[in-house]
Amino acid sequence: MKIRTDFVTNSSSSSFLIARKGEFTERQKIAIADYVIEKFCGEKMLTPASTKEEITEFLENNGWEMHGKEVRKALKRGKDIYQDSVMFEDAEYTITSIYQDIWEILESENFEVIDGELDY
Repeated sequence: MKIRTDFVTNSSSSSFLIARKGEFTERQKIAIADYVIEKFCGEKMLTPASTKEEITEFLENNGWEMHGKEVRKALKRGKDIYQDSVMFEDAEYTITSIYQDIWEILESENFEVIDGELDY
C-alpha cells in the first residue's frame, strides 16, 4: 500500500510504476488497438444493408432523429453505424479500469506492472 507523505491536494490523480524493456511487440500493439476499438467505438447498430424501417426505428428509439440525414449518407457511402455511451459519473472507475485492462493485455516478458494500485 502506498502512503502519501508530501503535500496532498484535491486532485484526483494516482501514481503507477511499470517496467518495460524495448518497444512493444506486434502482438501488444494489435492487442491495444483491438481494446481501443472494442471499448471506444461502440456497438454496431446499422449497416449499409439495413432497411429503411430499421434505420428509422434506430433513429427514433435512440434519440438520433436530428442526425438522420448524416446517418443515411454514411450508410450510402458504405459505412456502418456504431453507438454507445460514456458514463462520466463513473469516470474515475472507468479510467482506472482502462489502465488495468491495458496493462493486463501488455503483461509479458518485456512489460510488468510494479505498482498498479490506482485506487487512492
